[in-house]
Amino acid sequence: MSDLNLNSILSLLSGGGTSAISKRTKVRQSDVAEVLSAGVPILLTGMQRNAGSEAGAASLLGALTDHAATDVSDPGAFLQNADLEDGKKILDHVLGDDQKSIIKRVSDASGVTRGKTTSILALIAPLLLSLLGGQQSQQGSGFNLLGMLGGLLGGGQQQPAAQQSGGGLLDSLGGLGGLTGLFGGSSQQEEPQEESQSGGLLNSFLNLFRG
Repeated sequence: MSDLNLNSILSLLSGGGTSAISKRTKVRQSDVAEVLSAGVPILLTGMQRNAGSEAGAASLLGALTDHAATDVSDPGAFLQNADLEDGKKILDHVLGDDQKSIIKRVSDASGVTRGKTTSILALIAPLLLSLLGGQQSQQGSGFNLLGMLGGLLGGGQQQPAAQQSGGGLLDSLGGLGGLTGLFGGSSQQEEPQEESQSGGLLNSFLNLFRG
């Protein structure tokens, strides 16, 4: 997929992709779509955060290389056979210590149980790495990891995608309140003013949808 952006990723997952996840997780397709409408940007935001450090960028580039050759042209077929355990390991790396808090927020907002929310995100995680790995292969030496992720998370691309999915989950997440201090443990508690300005991973994601 040469024209990769958030809308194109969510469009790729519609239909066969959500159907495959629904069958594997026993979650209604409409609920799967709600989780994905928030989960895909959250995972990309986590990757962007990780890519901000030299070690994190090297690790992510290695993961993209490992997944680049996987055929994801038929997302339904891919997701029917996606390795759930591999996906959970990817979640651990991408979301880190924030994972439980993020899963809880998305679960509470969507009404999908935490276990099934985790499974939905774990199934989609390797597909995202394969899509991004394909971009890495296409661009070769000109590939810019942070630039690509920044482009995917550019505000102009994302609001329409949220509106297409109804915006219900995003509205619920935005209305939950108390997001400040959700991430980062004691270091954030020690510097509440700075934390409130920069926000955590989920705050960074939510801000993309605010006017």
